[in-house]
Amino acid sequence: MVIDEMKLKLSLRPFISNVHFILEKNLEDACSPTHCTVLFVCSNIALSCLYTLQDTSSNGTFVNGKRIGKNNRVILLHGSTISIACYANLFVYHQLSHDVPKEIESDMLKKRYHIGRVLGSGSFGTVYLVHDAISCKPYALKIVQKPRIGVDPSHRAGWMNEANIMNRLNHPCVIQIYEFLNEPNSFCMMLEYMQGGDLLTRIIDNEYLPEHIAKFFFYQLCHAIDYLHEHGIIHRDLKPDNILLKDGYDFTLLKVSDFGSSKFLDDTIYMRTVCGTPEYIAPEVLEQGSSKRYTNKVDIWSLGVILYTMLSGLLPFGIRESASNAEQITHGYFSFAQPVWRNVASCRVKKMIYDILNVDPTCRPTITMLLQCEWFRDSSDVLHARYMMNLPDVSSTILP
Repeated sequence: MVIDEMKLKLSLRPFISNVHFILEKNLEDACSPTHCTVLFVCSNIALSCLYTLQDTSSNGTFVNGKRIGKNNRVILLHGSTISIACYANLFVYHQLSHDVPKEIESDMLKKRYHIGRVLGSGSFGTVYLVHDAISCKPYALKIVQKPRIGVDPSHRAGWMNEANIMNRLNHPCVIQIYEFLNEPNSFCMMLEYMQGGDLLTRIIDNEYLPEHIAKFFFYQLCHAIDYLHEHGIIHRDLKPDNILLKDGYDFTLLKVSDFGSSKFLDDTIYMRTVCGTPEYIAPEVLEQGSSKRYTNKVDIWSLGVILYTMLSGLLPFGIRESASNAEQITHGYFSFAQPVWRNVASCRVKKMIYDILNVDPTCRPTITMLLQCEWFRDSSDVLHARYMMNLPDVSSTILP
């Protein structure tokens, strides 16, 4: 319906501000947002992508019958109605491509969130970028199809276990879960969205990380693992892929994610289950054939591999053709002979890596010992990391 000009002058005009509301198209960092200033148009607005509506009026803009409020924003979902003052449904928002993925079953999700692009996918399922239509806040929606994890009840219990663990966690360097849905054909987790991607991509994009940045990240990572171990949780699958970054800046907050392999335990409890990623797995996990058991020291080993990889862009194991990866790991065969290590001036960090990658878990440092290591005692990067984590200033305890 096109609004009659005479009707506009006599009845509608007193309720319209010069700029009544603004539609902003979010192109997800592809380029600058496109603004569309609207006074009045027609009954249908056919658009696509993610659009937010900002109310700039004095007399009110309503979306789906609810007043937005001056300078407030909401996200428009397919079928949203936009009203001006007392005039209902003057505009109806239609997405040109409104194909919600079939794996998203929940009507609540469809009505409350804008479903955006795919952030990642794999055997674990698919992760979508979604936005809350009211708050405009972004989230990462992780969905795994139940057929993918088979009919084995233990597999499904694993996903319930991950949600149970994450619901108990509250640390600045651990990813936060906001909602868990057990749908008929899928599990859905509404997670904190980390715009900076994962640590592995950051390392690959830069070939390796300078020592001061690696220290900044590793200190945060150690604090996260200290928190987990203190609360009786072992991660069991630590790797750069599972470490997410808040944004694209060099110095940014880091968060540990993916607790699908995690378990509740303390350092006196032993486990036998073989799990984890081969390149980051501890030797005692590989020696299960001899009925050897392991503790949370497997997380410490993974930290050593991650630190080695951050500083060099290489993996410590798997570079010699004469031995298999498993043999190299179980015997602790690695070196700093590669040319890239000439850029690492600190002997302290190399010593720490040697200490961590000790095939005897009883000789491996604890997470508390790592946080007190010499490498962290001479650095403003540690103070910077503590500031990012909102931890107390301990500058008086940092040695020059």
